[in-house]
Amino acid sequence: MDEIKRDKCAILSLVLKGKWYDMIEHGGKREEYRAATKYWCRRLYNWDAKFTAHTTPVVEFRRGYASNAPRMAYWCFGISTVTGMKPYGYIYLPTDKTHHPEWGEPEKPHFFIRLGGRVKIVD
Repeated sequence: MDEIKRDKCAILSLVLKGKWYDMIEHGGKREEYRAATKYWCRRLYNWDAKFTAHTTPVVEFRRGYASNAPRMAYWCFGISTVTGMKPYGYIYLPTDKTHHPEWGEPEKPHFFIRLGGRVKIVD
């Protein structure tokens, strides 16, 4: 597992239901989804704006909202849009996306976050 210092990465923190957290943790799910709402457009665009030559995109997942909930982090290989949304910076349109309803992917317009290898964030 790779290690990266917290100040060298741009962290996108997401909360997941146990089912989806477990699927990602065990390697069965390599993408995460968010609805194409104004909230997520703004949040992902603002996260995208944090990148500089000295930061790396990382997605940190938390299993639920409990204060002691387990966490894990993965390299972010990109955020794409589905169903004709406008691309922004690190967020771009896919060319050959396979639909994964078994991973919770919605039919309506959404973002999908492609995950790379697991990473450990150190202070």
